[in-house]
Amino acid sequence: MKVRTYTAFVAFAILAAGKVYGAEAICGNLAVIFCEDFENDNLRKWQDGYDPNRHTITTDPTNVYQGQKTLEVTYPAGADGGWLTRWFMPGYEDAYARLYVKFQSGWKCGQNCSKIFAFYGNRIDNQWSGFGKAGIRPNGTDFFYTALVTLNWHRQPDPGEVIFYSYFPEMQAAPDGKYWGNFFFQNDPRDALQPGRWYCLELEQKANTPELHDGLQRMWIDGVFKGETMNIRWRDTTDLRINAFQLTFSGSVPVTEQVWIDNVVVSTQKIGCVSSSDLTPPAPPTGLTVQ
Repeated sequence: MKVRTYTAFVAFAILAAGKVYGAEAICGNLAVIFCEDFENDNLRKWQDGYDPNRHTITTDPTNVYQGQKTLEVTYPAGADGGWLTRWFMPGYEDAYARLYVKFQSGWKCGQNCSKIFAFYGNRIDNQWSGFGKAGIRPNGTDFFYTALVTLNWHRQPDPGEVIFYSYFPEMQAAPDGKYWGNFFFQNDPRDALQPGRWYCLELEQKANTPELHDGLQRMWIDGVFKGETMNIRWRDTTDLRINAFQLTFSGSVPVTEQVWIDNVVVSTQKIGCVSSSDLTPPAPPTGLTVQ
């Protein structure tokens, strides 16, 4: 029998029972589905979308929220920042996602401002059923979707205010006849994000009971409740569940620009925000033996 000593760095990111844990204390909570603090110096936890030309890990302390590293997303001039996706099949009925985001100083939106992150409701027998559906209205059995995105209709300075962007069976068509994501706005005052500073954003999506309008979506900014949409019919079958999370950086920009993301957590319970000074790695486990 050999006894191994587990040093502190092991506690930063381990994969066990399908769940990824990070240094933030909440990552040890049994309700947590996924944690990513980018301290592991790679993006292997993400299962789709990685583009080394757009997605890198930076150690520049001016652009790290906590720890030593963070995700740096580059939007090339005339293009977007791509995406990173993580699935958790077969899925959940109620899920929360929280992250920290910073847009570079002087950020300029293109024709559309940027998405930030999203939940997908895919079929439990097809993890891709909600992908590639832009402009298509869900039918209640194929997919549903909601995201937090930034919007600027010349009411706010760039990068704009945070809104819900949602696909569901009773959504309304756009003037062009297509079913682009419907907008739902935060509570007043509808303040724009300020470039050059970190924000804590949290999203909840709860699937409805089939045949009932009891689904919802909620958002918090820096821990403050900023809005909800109640009585949503997301689906008509429990074969659709919330089972994918995506960092989504669509929205082409006029010049090359960057966004930073840190401390991503997905959970079945509310997550909340913490000060960067309050985040410390958990103590390493002791007394473990390996035969």
